[in-house]
Amino acid sequence: MRKLVLFCFPYAGGSGAIFHHWSKYLHPSIELCPIDYAGRGKRFQESFYQNMNEAIDDLFDVVHPFISKNHYSFFGHSLGGLIAYELCKKVASESCRPPEHLFLSGIKAPNQLRKKKIHHLPEKEFKEELLELNGTPLEVLNNQELMNLFIPVLRSDFKLIEEYEGDQVRAKINTSITALYGDKDNMSRNDMMKWRDFTAKDSRIICYPGGHFFIREHYKEIIKLINCTLAERGDIYEYSNL
Repeated sequence: MRKLVLFCFPYAGGSGAIFHHWSKYLHPSIELCPIDYAGRGKRFQESFYQNMNEAIDDLFDVVHPFISKNHYSFFGHSLGGLIAYELCKKVASESCRPPEHLFLSGIKAPNQLRKKKIHHLPEKEFKEELLELNGTPLEVLNNQELMNLFIPVLRSDFKLIEEYEGDQVRAKINTSITALYGDKDNMSRNDMMKWRDFTAKDSRIICYPGGHFFIREHYKEIIKLINCTLAERGDIYEYSNL
C-alpha cells in the first residue's frame, strides 16, 4: 500500500496537538504529520516567527526531508491554511514535488484577507477583538491563566496574518484545492470561490454547519472527505453543495 503523508497546520494560537486524534480515523494509507510552529508544542522554547517569510522558510526545512521521499498533502485551518498555501509556493520555487492536494479550512483567499490590525492592542482591547472575530476558542478567552500563556502566541500569529502582504499577482499553485468553511463564520461561498484563482488545477468549495471552529464538531466528516480524496478508493463524497 502506498503511503501518503498528510501535514496538518494549526490555527492561530494552536499547536499540532489539535490534530493528534485524527490518526484514529484516517485511512491506513495516510500518515498524519501534525506541525508545530516555533514557540509552541514541542518547539515551545524557540522564538516566534517575525514575519510570514521566516515562518515559511522554517517550515519548509521541517517538511523537506519528508516531501523529498513521499507523496504528501497539506491541510491547514485559518492561519494554517494561509501557511499551507504559501508553503506550496515555496515548494514550487525549490523545484520539489508539489502536494497532491491542498485542503484549506476557515481562511479566505490571500487577496480577500481583512486589513484591520489588532496584534499590537492593549490586552483588554485585544481580547475584545478576539471575541468579536470568533477566531479563538472560548475556553481560552474565558480562562485568564490560559490567556496569560496564549496572548503572546496569539499576538505573534495575528501579526503574521496582519502583516502578510498577500498575493496580488495570484500565483497559481500546481495543486488541486478543497476550500472548507463554516456557514456561521465571517466568510461566504463567494469569498471561498476566490481560491479558484490561486490554482492551475481544479478546486471545490464545501460548507459545513458552524462557526470558525466547525472542524471541531465535524472532524469525522472532514476526515472522511480527506480519506475519499487521498486514499484512491473511488468514493465520491460531498457534505454540502451550498
